[in-house]
Amino acid sequence: MLDPKIPQIQSYNQHMSMSIIDKIFFLDKINASVIVDFGCADGAMVKRIAEIFDNFTYIGFDASEEMVDIANKDNPYNILFTSSWEKVVEEMNKIPGKKTIVLSSLIHEVYSYCSEVEIAEFWDRVWNSDFDYVVIREMVVSKTTSRQSDPISVARIRQCYDKNKLHQWESTWGSIDENWSLVHFLLTYRYEENWEREYKENYLPVALEDFMTMIPKKYYPTYYEHYNLPFIRQKVEEDFGVQLQDRTHLKLILTLK
Repeated sequence: MLDPKIPQIQSYNQHMSMSIIDKIFFLDKINASVIVDFGCADGAMVKRIAEIFDNFTYIGFDASEEMVDIANKDNPYNILFTSSWEKVVEEMNKIPGKKTIVLSSLIHEVYSYCSEVEIAEFWDRVWNSDFDYVVIREMVVSKTTSRQSDPISVARIRQCYDKNKLHQWESTWGSIDENWSLVHFLLTYRYEENWEREYKENYLPVALEDFMTMIPKKYYPTYYEHYNLPFIRQKVEEDFGVQLQDRTHLKLILTLK
């Protein structure tokens, strides 16, 4: 299962923790006893929640044993962090009440680093482990993003950004003259410290319309928001003088019928 090696692991975790407030949008919208953070990394999100809310049982799962070790180094709330999915299921089933699984900035990594068999296993764990809520926060764009890019925006980026890195990125994902690629690039370019890893990731593996059709009928959406993350929009404008028009992030809560 997913266990990508991250060269600058501290920097990676710092970048991920910057959007924690946005990631915990679901807390006042669920009625659960257990929260499972699938792909918990260093555990920053569930640790932050546990500082404020002690009425949940938290479990952090990550396929990377290195990440689990980091999460356990500073764990004052005695949260279970594990790389064993069997342990997750065993522990959460001991606790009465409703269960929630949280997928935050994870789905694109699964599609980037896993085989088709592993991707199927991932979705099987999500849909068929009797979770009452599935919480998703991910980078997702609509099919309407596929169109010609604004030429002025493209010119600004070519003028401002490192030409070698941009060439490397376009050689992998296509010209930023195509708007889908442009949006994809604007979600990627900041991660220069882990560039050799990050530029190869497909941040947008599934279009919004296709993703919504993947949801099993036993789940129905009780919260939906397709939006621009303010930090990214502001950073793009600061760095390039370009306005990011397309909605790039999805917040979704699915509730078991």
